[in-house]
Amino acid sequence: MLQKQLIILFIVIYLSACTNSNVEHNKVIVYVSVDQVFSSKILKQFEQETGIRVKAVYDTESSKAVGLEKRLIAEKSSPRADLFWNSEFLRTERLANAGILMNLNNKENTFTHKIGLRSRVFIVNTDLIEEKNYPHNLDDLIKRQYKGKIALSSPYFGTASTHFAALYYQLGEKKFLHFIKGLKNNDVALLAGNSVVKDAVGYGKYSIGLVDTDDAILGIKQGLPIKMLYYNQDKQGVFGIHQTVSIIKGAKHLSNAKILLKYLSLPKIEQQLIDMDAVQFSISEPKRNSTKPKLWTVKGNKLDVGLKKSIQLMRSYLE
Repeated sequence: MLQKQLIILFIVIYLSACTNSNVEHNKVIVYVSVDQVFSSKILKQFEQETGIRVKAVYDTESSKAVGLEKRLIAEKSSPRADLFWNSEFLRTERLANAGILMNLNNKENTFTHKIGLRSRVFIVNTDLIEEKNYPHNLDDLIKRQYKGKIALSSPYFGTASTHFAALYYQLGEKKFLHFIKGLKNNDVALLAGNSVVKDAVGYGKYSIGLVDTDDAILGIKQGLPIKMLYYNQDKQGVFGIHQTVSIIKGAKHLSNAKILLKYLSLPKIEQQLIDMDAVQFSISEPKRNSTKPKLWTVKGNKLDVGLKKSIQLMRSYLE
């Protein structure tokens, strides 16, 4: 009798272990800086279509990709994440340079897949500022007529930091320093994220904000008295930003990570993100862009020095 009980117990333990093992392997761990309101819908859809469980790790609005970048660096010797879905591209390039991302192409160094495109834009509160007084160029942010009326996301984090690193690269140190000193002298407010800027402008605390297109469109949909402006259209245009998807080197669920990367790379997923206003323009099928503003961007691997120098100067002159 005892022997039979032991055999049954062994079978139960064995089957339980097999089940747990299958559950453990039938998942993928994703670090995500793309807004959860958008990305969670796509990841849930992936689970339903593939049967692969997704554990998504998000970060706060204020730190986003910066916090996840630090986490991935800290975990380099024993990675916990399988895939990184990033809302911008600079820190993805930094992770590639640090040897944290897997090369996706044996013939050339390709560490990421690009998804969608959005840009930096002005928003104005139409109750506080007349159309004839709208700003049209980035340099307008340092004009005295707007003193104390402007807010932007802290340029040490997220897309704002990528934008300012690119400005340093584009303008050179002398002109960049002139610009950030002008922001300081104009009492420009540095807030904790683009969504915070959108709300501060929408609810009348500031007249003008610098945000991403998705934040501006959300504010308009919320019924806030906001108008979105593509600045610098008579010059080089607005700054463009794309999402990236990368596999972590040493991923424990590599096969599932590859399936998820392929899934997120589908044109239909990019179109879903466009339909949700997470991004505004297509990279995979540019002909679908019926209207697109004049814009510019810089390859992320050229911005590493720009990021370090821009942050150093901003901490010296903006704070």
